Amino acid sequence: MTGMLLTPIDLGPITVKNRVVSTAHGAFLDFYRPGIDPAQYVAYQERRARGGCGLIILQAMLVHPTSQTMGQWMWDRDDILPKFRLMADRIHAHGAKVFVQLAHYGAQFRSDGNADILPLWGFSPMLSPSGWEPSHEMTGAEVDEVLEGYERTAAIALEAGLDGVEIHAAHGYLVQQSFSPWGNHRNDQWSDPLRFMFEVMARVRAVAGPERAVGLRISADDFLNWSAGGLGADGLRAVAAEACGTGHLDYLNHSAGARSAHYARSIANYFGEPGRFIPLARGLRAISSGVPVIAVGKILTPAHAEAVLTAGEADLVAMTRAQIADPDLVAKYVAGSADRIRPCVGANTGCVDRMSESLPITCFHNPEVGRELTHAELLPARRSRRVLVVGAGPAGLKATEVAARRGHQVTVVEREAQPGGRLRWVCELGAPATMFESITWILRELDLLGVEVTCGVEVDEQFLRNMAPDVVVLGTGATGSGIDVDSDGSVPVLTEDEAMATKVTGRQVLVVDLLGYQQQAYVAEYLAAGGASVTVATPFPQVGQNVGFTHIRGHLERLYGWGADLRTSTVLTGITDGVAQLRHLYSRKTDLVPVDLVVAGTMAQANTALYEVADSVADEVFLVGDAVAPRTALHAFREGDDAGRRI
Repeated sequence: MTGMLLTPIDLGPITVKNRVVSTAHGAFLDFYRPGIDPAQYVAYQERRARGGCGLIILQAMLVHPTSQTMGQWMWDRDDILPKFRLMADRIHAHGAKVFVQLAHYGAQFRSDGNADILPLWGFSPMLSPSGWEPSHEMTGAEVDEVLEGYERTAAIALEAGLDGVEIHAAHGYLVQQSFSPWGNHRNDQWSDPLRFMFEVMARVRAVAGPERAVGLRISADDFLNWSAGGLGADGLRAVAAEACGTGHLDYLNHSAGARSAHYARSIANYFGEPGRFIPLARGLRAISSGVPVIAVGKILTPAHAEAVLTAGEADLVAMTRAQIADPDLVAKYVAGSADRIRPCVGANTGCVDRMSESLPITCFHNPEVGRELTHAELLPARRSRRVLVVGAGPAGLKATEVAARRGHQVTVVEREAQPGGRLRWVCELGAPATMFESITWILRELDLLGVEVTCGVEVDEQFLRNMAPDVVVLGTGATGSGIDVDSDGSVPVLTEDEAMATKVTGRQVLVVDLLGYQQQAYVAEYLAAGGASVTVATPFPQVGQNVGFTHIRGHLERLYGWGADLRTSTVLTGITDGVAQLRHLYSRKTDLVPVDLVVAGTMAQANTALYEVADSVADEVFLVGDAVAPRTALHAFREGDDAGRRI
């Protein structure tokens, strides 16, 4: 395989074997907590190194106790040194390099989100952009204390054998606050917008010396205009140029944004265009004085990465989520099997959205992620068994793939005309259709494994008895249910599945959302985009109450843009003569809303009718996905994987 992606590059004194980077991201946020077993986070990062990644940057290491938030902890020297040594040894064994990111969040987030409920420290008094909490203006002595924290933290990491450190100066954290008009209104020696960052860089460089690498991660666009105290892409490019001119940096890594709310743009879901920040990388490389630049922003395939490098737009490429979805991305590319790379589909539900809730990482359709200690190796079956999988949705297909890889003889039967289960919905929704690539990837793999998916066949008792399989996996899904409400029958009530197959142009539709998940938001969007006048009623304080933070803003903007009427803290109490009665939970006020159609966004019922007969025929029966309990595709892929491993 030829091309620039697989060529080595020097980051100062450190030679990285290829141009592929896994950037710092929250995966197991308690890794630094004293006493926590590091094995799972080490296994997670080692898996990417084993798959061929050249440079791995570990999740943020805090430099001061006042930055403990989002489930993160301050490290202890005696605890973190052996953790880092283990991490370095495991990653180096695969020829990769490992850095760690150094961070202080400053006035971001909330003080009650940290272990000791310490006040937020910032350069000036301000409201936290994410928690709306006032911050404490650091005294001169406290600034010095934080600077010493950067020195001390870098020294510990490098003593443990890591190859470099990266200073976090993006996402509106403390360093970015120091040089931004919105974050620094001081009148003392720290009013100079670049002084603090330069001091951090100088001290960290002194600790690293000539044998270790030092990098800077900077937002290349803060998404703020001048009136809001922003610098914009031009101003931040000038800051980056000054930083590169100090001689302290061995590479420049970039992101974008200055608020936690900007993550939905900087770590975009499937609505974000691949490579959307390449122009920012190009701009930084033009002023970097030869300092290598890492390009970020949904670079998902080796072909795209090669194009970025060949065009001279960057020197390395961040492929972080791409390597979450498939840690063997580089290895498959080297082997000439790029077409078999499991794609990142931009779902964000397993990675970024869980990070925001301080939960361990996983992946929408790679259930190995976050369980590398137990799931990184797929062991061959002790004996080959005849397996019948009923249902070719996410759970059934994943069970089929895993069982077939292990050497079982698998037959898959699907009632509907096409595979995919309820995930086929997304094919009607524009950009979210990208998620269906998770299904098409499995189907391609099954074809290579010699497994045929039979569609349009209903499995019944006779089918089961005639086939007499050793094992049955029931991925039979769930059936939508109606609404338990007084109604005179004047308005039809549809399930979500029925609504997605209905033409609604010009009709007044009420979506009753009792779950707050993404599927209810998408049903409402589909109907509104199709020309219906949509009202959404939910008992939650927000429509999409349980939707991840990289998705919810987009849902709301699109629904409001289509003129939807969103009623929160509201329940449907009755339907009479084509009028829905909507009662607010707290004001107790009832509104009468004329409707032509009601869609029930309610709990579906698991389809388990085949379980007893399957149990009487087969040695083992597994329920997977919605047949266990109706939830999301992430749950379905995970349970299918588990079943495939247990057979």
